[in-house]
Amino acid sequence: MHIKRHRLASLIVVLAVSLASMPMYAGSGASRGNNADRFIARPEYISRDKAASIAKNATGGRVLSVERKGRQYRVKVLLKGERVRTLRIDARTGKLK
Repeated sequence: MHIKRHRLASLIVVLAVSLASMPMYAGSGASRGNNADRFIARPEYISRDKAASIAKNATGGRVLSVERKGRQYRVKVLLKGERVRTLRIDARTGKLK
């Protein structure tokens, strides 16, 4: 039992030291290698399904397509009377534009 605890404690120390020595920077990828951008926080976006739900609730129509272009979703909705409307929804906040 004592040996297992010792091994577990050693493993925790090794993991902590390994994680502490990892570079955590958000600088230019040119001077630090090609994968430096993996440490930069990415903005959170709402899902395509959430954008479709927002459009459906706002219009009462049937969602035909959902496409993200940069920071917004473009959602095409079929309305009563066979009319198609395109809604723009902010991809971060979910607000209609």
